[in-house]
Amino acid sequence: MLEVAREQGIAIAQDRAWQLEVERRRAEGTCAEIFGETALEWDVLARRALVVDLARRAYAALTPESRAFVDAYVDGLNEVLERPWRPWTPLAVFAVQHLLFSGFPSQLWRRHLAATTGEEWLPLFRVEGLPGGSNALVVDGSLTASGLPILAGDPHRVIEAPGCYAQVRLVCTDPADPFDVAGLTFVGVPGVQHFGHAGDVAWGITNAVADDEDVYAEELVRHGDAVIARGAGGWEPVARRVELVRVRVGEDRYDVREVEVLVTDRGPVVLGGPDQPETHSLRTPSYALGSLGLDAILPLLRARRTADVTAAFGHWVGPVDNLVVGDRYGATEHRVVGRIPVRDEERRWTGEWVGELPRRTGPVLVTANDRATAEFDRVGLDFAPPHRARRIRGLLDELVAAGPLTPEAVAAVLADDRQTAGTALLDTLGSLVDLTVPAAGLRDRLLGWDRRMAADSVDAALFVAVRAAVVEGLFDAPALRGVDGSPYGELFGPWFDLRARIRLCLPAILAADKPFGVDVLQVVATAVEEVAAGPEPAPWGSGHVVVPLTPHQQLGLPAPAGSAPPYVAVAGDDDCVLATRALGGTGACVHGPVARWVWDLAGDSRWVVPLGASGDPASPHHHDQQAVWAAGGSLPLEHPAEQP
Repeated sequence: MLEVAREQGIAIAQDRAWQLEVERRRAEGTCAEIFGETALEWDVLARRALVVDLARRAYAALTPESRAFVDAYVDGLNEVLERPWRPWTPLAVFAVQHLLFSGFPSQLWRRHLAATTGEEWLPLFRVEGLPGGSNALVVDGSLTASGLPILAGDPHRVIEAPGCYAQVRLVCTDPADPFDVAGLTFVGVPGVQHFGHAGDVAWGITNAVADDEDVYAEELVRHGDAVIARGAGGWEPVARRVELVRVRVGEDRYDVREVEVLVTDRGPVVLGGPDQPETHSLRTPSYALGSLGLDAILPLLRARRTADVTAAFGHWVGPVDNLVVGDRYGATEHRVVGRIPVRDEERRWTGEWVGELPRRTGPVLVTANDRATAEFDRVGLDFAPPHRARRIRGLLDELVAAGPLTPEAVAAVLADDRQTAGTALLDTLGSLVDLTVPAAGLRDRLLGWDRRMAADSVDAALFVAVRAAVVEGLFDAPALRGVDGSPYGELFGPWFDLRARIRLCLPAILAADKPFGVDVLQVVATAVEEVAAGPEPAPWGSGHVVVPLTPHQQLGLPAPAGSAPPYVAVAGDDDCVLATRALGGTGACVHGPVARWVWDLAGDSRWVVPLGASGDPASPHHHDQQAVWAAGGSLPLEHPAEQP
């Protein structure tokens, strides 16, 4: 078992040494040392959020067996890498993957919206912002051609080059501890975490969008050499230290910047500081427990049945996830896993955790970051709209009516590019009268459109143009003046993009009475007239081109020569099942499915990732999956051996 971990470390280090270096630096807050000033904002957040402190605590809290597995993985990495990893570094890498893949940036945005406009318009924005788009499903054997369950899904994140998930197969031939697991793993983290197929059982997740973190407004002042915070019982001492960050300013030239790291009784201070107008601390379950839940890794590798997987995820902390799981013995399940704090009437954490998280069984189970049942009131407040989940369920029902399900048919569901959230805008278009002849023609054309966001569709491009004009009209509402833009720096910019918020919440906004004080029909009519008066756009895919971001590009720097991956047109849109999100709604696609997986318990499994399996640009497998992925397809996966 330990040799498997060591060999996994060796293999990933041989293929992705540069990516591992970047991930280590992201976790430790030392990116500015190689990328310069543009990376300083990230380094400051990583230091202030105590990523390394948490990783050290979580590593120390692992069981001896889990710790030995992580140690063996790190030993393998260090046989290859020039800069050695610490035993806790994989846990820091795991933690940093979820630092902004969480609810706290959206909490900051809602506070900003309320402070700028009041709370009147908050309900119109009560849907998930970032992250979003992930789907997962499981159908039991009563509906499949093989008589065994099929699971499928597609996690959505920023599309990176190399990808954040590596395709792996881990095989242990020790007769005392055998396992054979294929799946997707974070680069720099041992085992198989979120998506795995162990032969007799398989699993996958989506983000449950839980209310599991709290952002606190803090009042801090300096008191001599110390810092104190105003708490419920008066002024309280604040833990304080100063860390140094090296910032590259030229060839072999560096500046050194001080970062003040502060921790109140509520959590680490992530924004602001003493005597600043806004200061916020962050409390998360991982911080409160000193655990990242990675004692789940070994039980997952050894799992044989659904009950084994759900027991393994009993260790899980966060992010809180929707887990779908099925086994060869017929057991299928969807349950929420992770830790959600119980709060008192003043939202103070009691030290208890929400029990009896939602659980479902049934022949077809679908999760798409949505409020799947009324029980999800115990999970959170804001979820993705139900459009994707309903569309997936409807497509599966159509397939079942036509005959037993196959892995290929289930995989095709994940590639569906029908514009479902756009129904509200199209319905509003249908109610317009007194349009000019060109605008009426455009209205009728869009009402007759098949609503597919296909790459070769001009009608899809016309729809997007009208939607963008509607968003712009709402954006200009006097009531929203001052809302756009992040007051906390560019790092939080995606969560404070008002146009993106309006676009994602457009169905609710169009259904409201005078949202933001504007006449919706007039805004839509003006948009249609504007688009109708212009030239016909190029097909949707001419601009909707996926741009996998290198670490340099994510920091606003040009990619090194020869490192940029191929850019290809992709179908889909914000709230299609194939949720491919473009910058500004119309430009380069940078957010979408970072994998597509279909686990067939009968043995015909499939998967695909953006680019390819290798992180080395010189490898023939660096981007040999890109065309299949972009077309919504998948590739056969050699089925793990059936376990005894």
